[in-house]
Amino acid sequence: MAEKLFFRLLTPMGEVFSCTCDGVDLTAKDDASGHGGGSLGIRRGHLPAAAALEEGGSLRCMAEGKPVFSCRVRGGFARIGREEVTVLTPEAAEVWKSER
Repeated sequence: MAEKLFFRLLTPMGEVFSCTCDGVDLTAKDDASGHGGGSLGIRRGHLPAAAALEEGGSLRCMAEGKPVFSCRVRGGFARIGREEVTVLTPEAAEVWKSER
């Protein structure tokens, strides 16, 4: 069995969602001015990093090849560690969760 990644999504109102998953895909800004943007895939063992999130960008957690959670975020930041990803955003919209 592959090692899992712990994911947590936080807003000023509190925790929106958390899970153990295989990976997280999110839309990050390319530079400090906010120009561009690209998809960032994170799996367990990823080098520690921080990423500014694209305004209206997507976020998705995958487990066993299937999405278990997805939403759009209103900017914010992702803190990426080797075993966990924490996303801090002012707001998460269009939240979808699987019934696993």
